[in-house]
Amino acid sequence: MTVGELTEWKNVKGLAGMEVAMRFLEDRSWEGLPLGRHPIQGDDIYALIVEMNSRSMGGAQFEAHRKYIDIHYLVDGAETIGFAPTKNLRIARPYEESDDAELYDQPADFQKLSLLPGRFAVFLPGDGHLPGCHLESELRLKKVVIKMHTELLKNK
Repeated sequence: MTVGELTEWKNVKGLAGMEVAMRFLEDRSWEGLPLGRHPIQGDDIYALIVEMNSRSMGGAQFEAHRKYIDIHYLVDGAETIGFAPTKNLRIARPYEESDDAELYDQPADFQKLSLLPGRFAVFLPGDGHLPGCHLESELRLKKVVIKMHTELLKNK
């Protein structure tokens, strides 16, 4: 997992190869786009513009992906994202290629990241994450989640 302020992304280690995605966020290219999926670079890099109410962590499952890297950028609201390496998690639902996700039971102990507007978090394969949870209370969230195919980082 990599976390940072969007205004400082060029100084954050671990983002080599993700420049197209980070510039899309930085340039605010997503502003004015409707909710849903928007191609940035075909199916290799695309943005999901989503709105949702934050949820309780109680009973929620972690997720991890194999084909795509997730870059979460919070536009409005405040959320907690749980994080744990998948090697420390117990599988609740095996990997399904149709949604590029494996689901995991929530462990007793995991890291909690507070995401506020202007901040981003990057989750690579092997990074179990539990997004969209209450920071202090239920809030309406607006996010841009960029999905970037892992093959784009093979030679970085």
